[in-house]
Amino acid sequence: MENATKRLLMASAIAATLTVTMAVSAAPAPDASPKVKPAGAAAEKKQVFALVSAVGDQFTYVRQKESTGSNIIDNNVRRTLKAQNNGLNLSVLRGLDTAIGNAYPDSERVFITLNPTELDNVLPQDREAVAIGKIVSELEKLPERAKWDKIIVATPTYVQSERRGMGPKLHGLGIYVQPLTGGSLEGQDGNPEIDVSNQGESDTTNPEDGKKNKSKVYIAPYSYIQVYVIDAKTMRVLEKNARHDFQKLNDPNSTAIDIGRSIPMDVLAKSVGDLIERSAARAVGETEFGVSVTIQEVKPVAATPAKK
Repeated sequence: MENATKRLLMASAIAATLTVTMAVSAAPAPDASPKVKPAGAAAEKKQVFALVSAVGDQFTYVRQKESTGSNIIDNNVRRTLKAQNNGLNLSVLRGLDTAIGNAYPDSERVFITLNPTELDNVLPQDREAVAIGKIVSELEKLPERAKWDKIIVATPTYVQSERRGMGPKLHGLGIYVQPLTGGSLEGQDGNPEIDVSNQGESDTTNPEDGKKNKSKVYIAPYSYIQVYVIDAKTMRVLEKNARHDFQKLNDPNSTAIDIGRSIPMDVLAKSVGDLIERSAARAVGETEFGVSVTIQEVKPVAATPAKK
């Protein structure tokens, strides 16, 4: 299972098409129809946004496990892996750029990431506070900040409890696998086993054709992030908005015994990247200075069938 997850991370890594460094580089958005100004008129100052991803490179694989007869606190297996080539940060930046490009098409954007190693050995529940603290500390030192209007920062966020069929203690970016069709789960804190034989079905999507279906088992890419809007001049936080996004995937035509092996790696990797970008864009679109934009669900890609 771990090797399969590593292949997913490699497949989902995105090429570095943006300048992403603490030594900032302006990237003006293309202007398809430039306005003609009267002779002698002062040039209108474009708004400048610094877009910052501080989600790091930790990708978490969480899988609910069946009862083995003992009582434990958490009925999930968890593995944290390292994404390659800054891929997670780049996916988030693309989502932030989409949202700002829709709201302010004539603006200039500066792309920045926090070095992923800054979040090494930081507890999941502390990663948001550590990430935003380090970003603010570094940006305060930059003289280029005087030219910016707003700073948009995306960090991982942490959710302690289970919600809407997703496991507890999820944070940042990852995949949650629900493989159980019934039976029982191990009890918690000395409580008896929990009967889940009547567990309800969830709304799921077939990643092969995009059709909706219902299933008790699914693979769910998730993006749990917090977006901060900061005044670039004063470094005051103007607002923040959390997104807890996920997409439950299930291929009803697959005969794979293990739901975790039912979706081809390239299809799952694309679903992960698309979800991350949409989540970041929606987080910005829901802020007061953003605009509500419709981010279309990405159509499924052609892929080789999963091994049966």
